[in-house]
Amino acid sequence: MTDNEIKEKILDYVRKNEGTSYVEIERIFEENSFDYKGNLEATAGKEYPNVILWSGWNKRAFDIIKELLSSGSVIRQPCQPIVYMIDGKMLTYPIQKSSSSHNTPHWLPCAFSAKPLP
Repeated sequence: MTDNEIKEKILDYVRKNEGTSYVEIERIFEENSFDYKGNLEATAGKEYPNVILWSGWNKRAFDIIKELLSSGSVIRQPCQPIVYMIDGKMLTYPIQKSSSSHNTPHWLPCAFSAKPLP
């Protein structure tokens, strides 16, 4: 499966499922035999390197999400940790509770939504 094909599958899923978690995207990868596992983490950017959005993926998988975000097709917003509890997988870091920067890693649970079609 090409990167564009998996991107389309993710986008289609997010359009149908408001508030898609990283766990749900992992399921899409697995259902399509896409190799996503790795040891990288997505952070909230260079300004907040200790705010972890998700981990355990490889560069190719994170690049696909980055491309969807950059294109404006999807948006990523903070969500309640219960979304991940329901989906059956959470990161083990303490949960980010304030906008202050941390000296140690903290997890900021996020979910994806699709940009409305014109």
